[in-house]
Amino acid sequence: MNIKNNLFFIAILSLFVLVSCGDKSQKNADKIKTLPVYKVTLKDTVVSNRFVADVHAKNNVEIHVRIPGLLDKVYVSEGQKVKKGQLLFQISDVELQIQLLKAQAVYKSSMADLRIATVELEQAQTLFNKKVIADKELELSKAKHDAASAKVAHASAERKAINQQISFATIRAPFDGTVDRIPFKEGSLVENGSLLTTVSQLDDVYAYFSIPENTYFQMMEDKTLHTQGDIKLVLPNGMVYDQKGELKTADGDIDRQTGSIQYKAKFHNPQGFIKHGTSGKLIISEAKTDAIIIPQKAVFSIQDKQFVFLVDKEGVVKMTNVTIESTLDDVYILNKGLKNNDLIVQEGIQSLRDGDKINVKENQNATL
Repeated sequence: MNIKNNLFFIAILSLFVLVSCGDKSQKNADKIKTLPVYKVTLKDTVVSNRFVADVHAKNNVEIHVRIPGLLDKVYVSEGQKVKKGQLLFQISDVELQIQLLKAQAVYKSSMADLRIATVELEQAQTLFNKKVIADKELELSKAKHDAASAKVAHASAERKAINQQISFATIRAPFDGTVDRIPFKEGSLVENGSLLTTVSQLDDVYAYFSIPENTYFQMMEDKTLHTQGDIKLVLPNGMVYDQKGELKTADGDIDRQTGSIQYKAKFHNPQGFIKHGTSGKLIISEAKTDAIIIPQKAVFSIQDKQFVFLVDKEGVVKMTNVTIESTLDDVYILNKGLKNNDLIVQEGIQSLRDGDKINVKENQNATL
């Protein structure tokens, strides 16, 4: 009877152990997370970088008054297209013409004094050579001649200065362009330095923009600078300008204060549609083939390095370092770290540890 009781007890204990092990196995199975994964595939895409830009005319010159006086004539109107050398404004030069007549009279008088001094010096030199006069008298004649020469030079300079001022009274277009606003009307009294108008050359415009230092080096590495990629200008109203841009270097070094380097993009503007001072955005794009693109939410950072969880055939995850080449909306383009057909955890990476096992969620791939 004791033997039967012992056998029964052993059977009950064995059954309890089996049930306990089954419960533990079930609990362990319940702890394995089911997470969505993303299958890496090679895709063709376009890499774009956006920058705020200020648009400047090819040439933009303010026309200022260089002599005070009355604005005698205005030969152009606002918005008019002008040719290089075309007459724009005429400042009254009546007073300057009077000053010129006086300066010319002084110049002629000084020239007459110089001729007299020249004759006297020649005579003194002859008498000195014959030892008729002393050397002091010769030196006196030379001094008079030098003084007369100085007066001629001064009178000549005065005459040239007045002629130059008279030339300032006639204002012409410095190049082919478009006339801006004209604040003064004919008959207005203008002071030296007053702004008469601005002339802009708009057949070409330049969109200036700054590239942050880190972006600059990344774009150089990606070869998205100095390539034949698309450069588009987005105007303030959201319209994309229909002319393709051409990248030009503006600065040769990086500004240490802002940590950026300035570039410019040239756009043809045959109709003068874009005006000087326009703001906008530049989009510099380049097509990439066979790019590795993954969701941003699949990536996490540790000490300035980026990682993903790579999933093997058994569902075990492994931390894998990746190098990001570019950022597009909510995805990354990688330089290295993954290959075609790799599986990575797409969501729920915050709760994972290296070596964890997961169940792969079915129908998990997202379209990027």
